[in-house]
Amino acid sequence: MINELIETIGKEAAIFESFLQLLEEQQQMLVENDLEGINRVTDQQREKLVQSQLLNKKRLQLIEAIKSDGNIDGDLNVSRLLKIVDQNQADRLQKLQKIILTLNDKIIEVRNQNAMLLNRSREYILKTMEMLSNINNPKATYDSSGVKSESKNNVALDRRI
Repeated sequence: MINELIETIGKEAAIFESFLQLLEEQQQMLVENDLEGINRVTDQQREKLVQSQLLNKKRLQLIEAIKSDGNIDGDLNVSRLLKIVDQNQADRLQKLQKIILTLNDKIIEVRNQNAMLLNRSREYILKTMEMLSNINNPKATYDSSGVKSESKNNVALDRRI
């Protein structure tokens, strides 16, 4: 059962790695403003998330089975698991743990970068919409007394596309 758990964790690591590649691909699509590519990559990310959820469920079932077979109380994390497995299995588990933690850090970094790109894109769109709304209705910067006028235009956007 331990070997099956290690195999499942290895599959999870592979999915995380492919998810990271998809995030990096998505980042490139965001930079290139490739909407079709973004949609394609997003669909692939959803598939990876479903696969990850299935493997997570299997991993949790295996952990519960190992706990019941070994009469182990409480959480069975990698540290506790390392104490009950042989050295070869322990080495593989430690290696997988390091890989998954590294991938997780990289995934967080790329996701944050992608979120920043999306937010900047939204800001540019908003500024463009504000400028477009002022084209046919320019406002004077100063009123007749020479005081700077503070006027803000509301931008209406029809999202029924």
